[in-house]
Amino acid sequence: MHKLFAKYIAGNCSVEEYEKVKDFIRKPENDFYLNGLLRSAWKKRLQSKPEVQPNIQLLHSIHHQIALNEPVQIRRIRFYQRLSAVAAFLLIGLILAGLFFPQIREPIVTTRNISVPYGGKTHFTLPDGSNVWINSGSTFNYPDRFSNERIVELQGEAYFDVAHNSSPFIVKTSYGEVEVLGTEFNIKAYEDESFETTLVNGAIKFTNKFGKQAELVPGTQVVFDSEKFRKRSVETDLFTSWKDGQLIFRDTPLYIMIPRLERWYNVDIELKLKEESIKDLKFTATIEFESFSEVLELIRVTTPIEYSFDKDTRILSINSP
Repeated sequence: MHKLFAKYIAGNCSVEEYEKVKDFIRKPENDFYLNGLLRSAWKKRLQSKPEVQPNIQLLHSIHHQIALNEPVQIRRIRFYQRLSAVAAFLLIGLILAGLFFPQIREPIVTTRNISVPYGGKTHFTLPDGSNVWINSGSTFNYPDRFSNERIVELQGEAYFDVAHNSSPFIVKTSYGEVEVLGTEFNIKAYEDESFETTLVNGAIKFTNKFGKQAELVPGTQVVFDSEKFRKRSVETDLFTSWKDGQLIFRDTPLYIMIPRLERWYNVDIELKLKEESIKDLKFTATIEFESFSEVLELIRVTTPIEYSFDKDTRILSINSP
């Protein structure tokens, strides 16, 4: 304990060592030994800093913090017992004035939550300087300060431009997690849809919730759902253009387009088709400033469908003619 107590006074304790010292101080049976440790440390402090003056008022406050969890009567008895060891108490005031309080008052980390409704998107900068674009219908959680690991949580879709840092950057989703050091990539992790992460620059590693891993190089993508886990080469613009205000479709089936259109325009789309094959019809288009009605007309002139839109419920019904 002597060496551990010396580390405590010097302010070099780890979290575990600090807890051991705190537990030792709280136990009445250690009073005699503790007073000896304090006297010894007090003498050394006076020899190195003879100009130090005691702080009795601070002493009372500190002792209250140390014994906070003890019954009131026991705290009073121990307090008056220790007044006989004045030098030891003065040392406590010195220790806590410069060392103890910083250890107790550990920084409080606040989790911040960002929710983006359908029809919207947002961009902001994380505490480490990383930039994040959040797509519609998404929820993103992050701490107001990072420690040894930069960990964030995502449900939905986001594009990341991660600041280079020796601390790993980890994005947690319900499908697994993506780990990077500094790079640009997109993650789509909406509930009830396949997970996708697409790498633009750098390198990332995806580990799904079952422990299977895949490392990506620029221009590749991992797709994961309950039935498949595969890596493929892709045109990254098709999966990242949303952050720049565009939706790009290249031979994209109608059933894949619909969820993206729902989030983009904040509508619900119901398919009521006589022929299920219409769902697989493919479209090529770039949507930027087009209104929802213009997009519907584009689909109608190229596909044998009819549609109706309820403005009150914002439900679009697509029907066979």
